[in-house]
Amino acid sequence: MENGRKLKAEAVTLALIVLSAGCTDLKPMEARIDEMQSQVNKLQADLAKSASNAAAANKTTAASAAAASSDAKQALSMAEANTAAIDKLNAKIDQMFKKRPTE
Repeated sequence: MENGRKLKAEAVTLALIVLSAGCTDLKPMEARIDEMQSQVNKLQADLAKSASNAAAANKTTAASAAAASSDAKQALSMAEANTAAIDKLNAKIDQMFKKRPTE
């Protein structure tokens, strides 16, 4: 970013030197340069704002992903506990039918 600014500044300086050789009224050119500098400053501010927004979005996304991961782990744990409880219950039911008194 800094190199781009430096190159633009050098190009503007070179253009001013070339134009000053054959032009005595530099006011319009200076106004145009000021306008361009204003646009560059605005673009830099917009870029910084976009980077800040992206960082905030990344942080929010990471927090959401962590919460989702935690919820998924909790659901898996509950499912495993339920499966174990069902297996125990099925084993008890099987045992009850095996021990039925004969008539």
